[in-house]
Formats: sequence, structure tokens, C-alpha cells
Amino acid sequence: GPYRSVPRERSVAFNLTLDVQNLQQEVHNMAVLRDILRTKSLLQRHTPEDSLLHVVKEYFHVFRTGSVLRQAGRKRLMDEQDQSAFMHSVMDAEVDVGNGLHGPDVMMNQMTMYSTFIKFIRLTMHSFDIVVAEDSVVITTNATLMFQILRATIEMIFPHIVAEEWLVSQLVGREVEPTIGITFFFNPEGKCCKYEVDLDFVGAFTSIVKVPEIVNMLLGRALIADNCMFG
Repeated sequence: GPYRSVPRERSVAFNLTLDVQNLQQEVHNMAVLRDILRTKSLLQRHTPEDSLLHVVKEYFHVFRTGSVLRQAGRKRLMDEQDQSAFMHSVMDAEVDVGNGLHGPDVMMNQMTMYSTFIKFIRLTMHSFDIVVAEDSVVITTNATLMFQILRATIEMIFPHIVAEEWLVSQLVGREVEPTIGITFFFNPEGKCCKYEVDLDFVGAFTSIVKVPEIVNMLLGRALIADNCMFG
């Protein structure tokens, strides 16, 4: 009779409410998924998190001990050709390295100088920062470069103190680990089109010499160009 229909109507209404709640939850889930996919597509378009950061980390790994110099009779997992191939694969053909110089070969040449003029011990990245702009991604890294000062360091970078044996003897053989900031500018094609280096030479030599005037004299005429380029 009429009394039975009330619970049935309540039951139908209750089920409809459940359906509406389920649909609302479904819509919410889809909205969340849409936002995730939208974020992901933005990241994939610029790919700072995945591929570009991976490129930078790979760069620090490939050059962690500088340039692999040819040594007779020694087999290595990676040789100079591998490093050069890597450099050419991640750098734009016209990568700006400062001082009006361009191209991955200039960078390889610098890496060789850094591995010959000093004893390049270890390059270590400690942190990074990513800025995504309209048409580029900039990854700034904070790292340290541990190296040993050689007699070649004095001859090739500080020739003006060669005669100052009292100073040369303080420097040769000493190990330092200054901070180095390396900034990679990536273009829309995902290639590094500009490369900036800031190595704390002042901090490195102040840790040994301690006298600011001598450090100024040492670095003032050092053969180090802008962007920390040797030669």
C-alpha cells in the first residue's frame, strides 16, 4: 500500500544522493588529473625537471675529474672522444662561452687547459636552481672544484711571479677547493646556448697566502679572462 512507497522513495533518493556524490568525486578526480597532466605537459615542453636537469647532472659526471688526457697504455671507460661527443650533443653549435668565443670545441679546449694547467681533482655539484622562462630554461648550479696547484699553474697562469720563489714555493703542491658556480642557458631546442662560470679564485688563493695585497698582486696579472677562461 501507500505506506510501503515512502521507504522505497527514501531509498531511491538516498541512492540518487550517493550517485551525485560519486559523480562529484569523479569530476573532482578528473579535475585533479587534468591539472597534473597540464603541469606535466608544461614540464615536458620545457623539460627542466627531467631531461635538462639530467643533462646538467650528466655534465658534472662526465667532467667530474676534468678532461681525460691520453696516457699511453692506459685503458679507460671514457676517453677524450667520448667527452667531446657528449659536449657536442648537449651544447648548441654556437654556444656562447664569453670573450667573443663560441662552440663546443672551445669548451673542450678550456677543459683540457683546466686539466693541464692545474691538477684537476674533483668537480662536485651541491645544489641547483631552475628558472623556466618563455623560450628558455636556465639552470644555475653551485659546486666546488678541488684542484692542486702545479708548477705548470705558475708558468701558464701566473708567469709574472715565476721569479718570486718564496711565493711559488708557498703555492706549488697545495690543494684548494673553491666554490664554482656554473650556469647553463638552454634554448627551446633543449641545447645549451650560453655557458657561464664563476670560480672563486680569490677565496682559493686567500686560503693559502692570507695576505690580501699578495693575492691582488697574484690575480691582478693572472692569465685568466672573463668567464674564468685560461689562456
